[in-house]
Amino acid sequence: MRDDGESIGLRQGTLAIMRYDPVWAGLFEEECASICAAVPELELTVDHIGSTAVPGLSAKPILDIAVRALPIHENRIAAALVRLGYIDRGIRSGRLFIRLRGTDIRTHNLHLYAPDDPDCRDQLLFRDALRQDAQLCKRYASLKHDLVDALGGARAGYADGKTDFVRAVLSSAG
Repeated sequence: MRDDGESIGLRQGTLAIMRYDPVWAGLFEEECASICAAVPELELTVDHIGSTAVPGLSAKPILDIAVRALPIHENRIAAALVRLGYIDRGIRSGRLFIRLRGTDIRTHNLHLYAPDDPDCRDQLLFRDALRQDAQLCKRYASLKHDLVDALGGARAGYADGKTDFVRAVLSSAG
């Protein structure tokens, strides 16, 4: 749990890693239900991705969510997400939406992907590899903590510092 009693959320521009909190899985399930209820006429696949999706893994306390749907429905889904309180950050690796608590506490990162998007496939492969291999999970946690220590809590460089590890895992996962 964070110092302020919340189990989810991180001030924008900062970096912190917390011990795994089992509350994260329930928060994801609640958010998944809200997303699906916002566009009940569409067939969506909603996945919990990122480190909060791996039981036992230390993580930034931000839920990462992948929503897969046909590209022709992107604008309808985007409008529904904005109604749910998400901010549309445009196209990146999948169309990115964030949710904030207050003005600067990021709680959710949501990526909108086409069903066959290779970036989403890689996210799922990496998550599943970590879920299936406790030693791999421990090595990844150690790397993340080392990066936070080396960067002094600054976000710049954190993702880049994990790239080689992620690529190696994906390569061995096929």
